[in-house]
Amino acid sequence: MATPTLDRFLSSVADLVKARDGSQLQDFLQLEPPLPDIYRQMVVELRQHYPSGPKEADLLRRCEALVPKSKGASWAAFATFMKLYFTFLRDVNLDNLLDTYDLLKGLLNQCVLALGDSQMGVVVLPTVLYLSKVLSKLAMGLDRRPELVAHLLRLEGRSNQEEATEKVTLVEKSANVVREAFIKCLTDRSGTPGIHGKPEGKRIGIYLMANLCLKLLFQCGKLRNAEQMFASISAQSPPLKHFPASQRVTYLYYLGRYLFSNNLFYPAQIALQASYDQCHRQATNQKRVILTYLIPCNIIMGRFPSSQLLQRPEAEGLADKFLPICRLIARGDYIAFREHLAIGSPETEWFARKGILLALRNRCEILVWRSLARKVFIHAGFHGESSHGPAQRGPPPYLYLNKLDAAVRWIQTQHAQSSQGAIGFFSPRPEVDSKAGQNLVGSQIVNKTPDWDFEGLNELEAQEAVASPGLMAKYGDYLAPDGCFDAHGQWQANAVGNLVDGQPSAEYQHYELDPYASQADSGQEGKPTLMMRELESILASLLTQGLMRGFLTHKNPRLAIPGARVRGAVPTGFPNVSQTILAREREDDNVPGWVQSPEMAAVPAAGGGRVVNLSGARPVGVQ
Repeated sequence: MATPTLDRFLSSVADLVKARDGSQLQDFLQLEPPLPDIYRQMVVELRQHYPSGPKEADLLRRCEALVPKSKGASWAAFATFMKLYFTFLRDVNLDNLLDTYDLLKGLLNQCVLALGDSQMGVVVLPTVLYLSKVLSKLAMGLDRRPELVAHLLRLEGRSNQEEATEKVTLVEKSANVVREAFIKCLTDRSGTPGIHGKPEGKRIGIYLMANLCLKLLFQCGKLRNAEQMFASISAQSPPLKHFPASQRVTYLYYLGRYLFSNNLFYPAQIALQASYDQCHRQATNQKRVILTYLIPCNIIMGRFPSSQLLQRPEAEGLADKFLPICRLIARGDYIAFREHLAIGSPETEWFARKGILLALRNRCEILVWRSLARKVFIHAGFHGESSHGPAQRGPPPYLYLNKLDAAVRWIQTQHAQSSQGAIGFFSPRPEVDSKAGQNLVGSQIVNKTPDWDFEGLNELEAQEAVASPGLMAKYGDYLAPDGCFDAHGQWQANAVGNLVDGQPSAEYQHYELDPYASQADSGQEGKPTLMMRELESILASLLTQGLMRGFLTHKNPRLAIPGARVRGAVPTGFPNVSQTILAREREDDNVPGWVQSPEMAAVPAAGGGRVVNLSGARPVGVQ
């Protein structure tokens, strides 16, 4: 059979395998169109001499000749991979993207099996990476435009199957295949394993495959699947510093995003900051992506971005996103803050798309309350009497909570008036939280509508309910049965139409059936209002987190700040947020998933536990 092009191709591949030249082998095994003319000629020969069917066995035998002879086990997985590569070129139909994806995934699966060979597997590592990138590109493209394969899924009946079981997207399937290649690289036994080793053999591809797999997992939103990857890297990977800068930057970026999504903001900040610092200065787009998560991470920890940072080229456009949030936090206007990050507002679409909306909403609101309490204390609190000398003891600085109560109600009033044309700092659209102070039950800070099941309960007349034909037609056998058993087990007949439980107007007239009927402020003089109790809970949370210092008095509610003689009331009672959080979090600087070399571990300050060799020490006084 005359297959000159295929013969030359197989001969070249055999030479590359014998020379263990993986990079050149990857250059030969091309898939993405447009392919050079030599590949089109080879496809014609494959279709003529090796069509689908029994002839494929002959093609497999020719591929088996590519594997060098050795005394050990043969590299059969590579021969099968080469056979699948040729059949892919022969059968691929780019008009059917779903079949193309399935063929490509099968080809990558077989290449991963070839990668598992202990001696020759490293030769196909560049090919595995190349095929993984091609598969990932196709999967993410179809994920962004599902209409391209929707009709194919319907024809094959896959859409009906996915409704009955949990949907597994093409991106997630691709991530599962890439993860297998990552495991093969991570568990390679060449060289010294663990943190004392260096990238050797297949382990040079650990972070290449990990970064690609993490990209796919973030695309499909299956971050929980990444947890085991980070745990495996921490246990078996060489230190990250031994790998190229591009791999380090990408891995630390995904690690920081993963930690951010799990509310581990301090280690996330360390990883993202390291990724930003190691990123090339000309990689502006990559730096902007890193800053998109590094800035909110710092804001949550009480550190606002500086004007110098926001003026850098990589921060273009980020000031318009984050500066309004910083201003709202510093202002202490909790209603404006909640409305700015409310679901459905025009400002939140970008934050939601980046996956940082909920973290900013849930973690920064407590900082807004701290700013409000600080401002009220500065303007209306007792700062201590300066007339007392150092030896004289006076009352500590304090703030009555009724003044904070008045400030919150003033904010609600201003926002309620904004719908009528108020101007200034307040939004021109009405906010629902501005009505919270009028609630008779529940929160007087966050507005929640009453349960609709209890609406109109006071207007419902029991006699009308019994006489209602529709109600009796549905529930008559329950409300007014023919009879019932008494406490002694005797049957007691019941006249038709009488309620077994008695008439509500007569039996329950001394009870209030409406849970929303009680007044929020009962009017007892000197008793704290519901809002004051709610504010007391917020301040207690601030004190527990260390964002404020002092104590609360439950009777005659107030915030007291003892120990303020030296530094002053405001610095003592309201310490720096960023410094407070860092002082607490720095007790453990370990970043999960970041493997560092042993010499980079922190040395204990007191030297405890270290062994000092004194064999060469001279006696005291000897020169």
